[in-house]
Amino acid sequence: MYRENHDSPLKIPFEIVEMTLADVNDILEIEHLSFPTPWSKNLFVKEYHSQNSKIFLARHPYLEQNKVLGYICTWFVCGEAHILNLACHPHFRRNRVATNLLEHCLGFSFKNGVKKAFLEVRACNHEAQALYTRYGFEPIGLRKGYYSDTHEDAIVMFLEMKSQPFFK
Repeated sequence: MYRENHDSPLKIPFEIVEMTLADVNDILEIEHLSFPTPWSKNLFVKEYHSQNSKIFLARHPYLEQNKVLGYICTWFVCGEAHILNLACHPHFRRNRVATNLLEHCLGFSFKNGVKKAFLEVRACNHEAQALYTRYGFEPIGLRKGYYSDTHEDAIVMFLEMKSQPFFK
């Protein structure tokens, strides 16, 4: 499996942890900077309390009192993972934050018996599509006009998880 090496000019250290309610405002900041129609605070709180959802964060342990650099939100239903959101603060992109969040989420999923993962990605988001493709996701469908804000199509991507290094 090809894994791109992003040499970060900033070399930001970070850890990946589960979200707490104290993280919601940092997540909302990233959400508003990353998406034309951001999720609401109530939606993140609902996902936090859901037994079927996990939100993992990349957190800088020293910067601005544990600043959140990025997050990934995933549903776990019927032995499948559905990645709902993956975003990184614009100031910390190209520091392998999204890559490590995706690896962590896929590893967590695999350890917990998940064998299939799905996601939707905007048709114009070629960078995200390239990231997902590097990890074995393949396009399996198109949802016409899926995004209500722009009526843009979504590409449905699928990954069958097998024993691969980043799933350990």
